[in-house]
Amino acid sequence: MKPIIGVTVDKTISDGYDYERINECNLKALKLSGAIPLMLPITGEDELIDEYLKIVDGLYFSGGNDISPLLFGEDPIKEVRDIDYCRDEFETKLFKKAAAKNMPILGICRGAQVMNVSAGGSLYQDIYVQKDGTSGHMPKFESARYAHHSVKIMKDTILYDILQTEEINVNSYHHQAVRDLAEGFKVSALSKDGIIEAIESANHSFIVGVQWHPEILVEKYPVFLKIFEALVNAASKK
Repeated sequence: MKPIIGVTVDKTISDGYDYERINECNLKALKLSGAIPLMLPITGEDELIDEYLKIVDGLYFSGGNDISPLLFGEDPIKEVRDIDYCRDEFETKLFKKAAAKNMPILGICRGAQVMNVSAGGSLYQDIYVQKDGTSGHMPKFESARYAHHSVKIMKDTILYDILQTEEINVNSYHHQAVRDLAEGFKVSALSKDGIIEAIESANHSFIVGVQWHPEILVEKYPVFLKIFEALVNAASKK
């Protein structure tokens, strides 16, 4: 039976209504990898989150808005943009409960940041303001379907085992990033300007986060499908 992967969603407001949704490419990447993706509505109810975790075999923390700096003990600077406090609360609870069960987890962009913050780490609220020498990580032109800059992948990491290369070109669409790494995590990829581009837990079977968006790249660069296949394979063994 195919593993069920729970997928976190974004919340938007349009015409006076709240909508919870996700870019279809996330679901396609999971389906291509052999999973049954299941979108998880945002909730702050612990009992409902526990029920989610009974249903799914793994979790996919998707991209989205900025994370509230209050979650890592800071007040926001002016560069912080849209924050969804309900989503922050939900995903923080979801990650902690899933990690305690050693559930396979993949985080993409915001998802990787959620993992780090939930485990006790912090973020750059804006890499261009808070980190000297930062290069271009959020181009104004449409570039999501194309590689935009290179990253170095560390050997002796899950990510290296997946991609089997020490350097790869990735897309980029973020202004926040991991700053202080959470205890129990290690860096698995860096950009040339020193931005942490991937992290993973050293204490769990499969908890991996990448700062770029492989779900958008899989059509043009099939190598990135391996990241989703690794999640699905880990969930299959649950």
